[in-house]
Amino acid sequence: MIRCSAFPHVPDPQTGWTKLYDESRTPAHWLDMIRPGAYAVFVLQADSRAPADRDGNDFRLGEASAMIAPHLAAAQDFAEKIVTSNPKLCCEIYDDHGKSGPPVATVYDSSVRGHHEGIEYARRNTTIGLLLFALAAVFIVYDARHDLAWLWGYIVGLKLLIIGSVFLVRGTAGMIEN
Repeated sequence: MIRCSAFPHVPDPQTGWTKLYDESRTPAHWLDMIRPGAYAVFVLQADSRAPADRDGNDFRLGEASAMIAPHLAAAQDFAEKIVTSNPKLCCEIYDDHGKSGPPVATVYDSSVRGHHEGIEYARRNTTIGLLLFALAAVFIVYDARHDLAWLWGYIVGLKLLIIGSVFLVRGTAGMIEN
């Protein structure tokens, strides 16, 4: 539970939820409110990475909010509760420096974690990359054997080659990392 005295500018002292920007509040921006050692939890749709409220609904214009926790354990506990109650969501936890760097932690429900990070995600990206790479080769070789008369094979093949390379590099890097 967050005490009101620890965060005097937080509108909801029971939950720690605060609007990211509120011009009627002093300070207006959430980064000016967060204390050193505190953490902000942002709720996102796991698939699209779109910001969401704790129930998974999109924010209306100007209503974006985050939960400010007094310490990392409280932020992680809150994030776990959110993703457990709605596996389609994920939470990113940032420290008092804000979103200028990578999140301190990204929390997914264990049932969907492999869809978004980890070795399963890396293998899937590598497989997709290899398939696109092979399909690109088929298009390019077919068009090259016909003296580039079809031309679309070469154009589509190059696009597939680029996209496949991105998936392949991302997947390979993820497999090495994990």
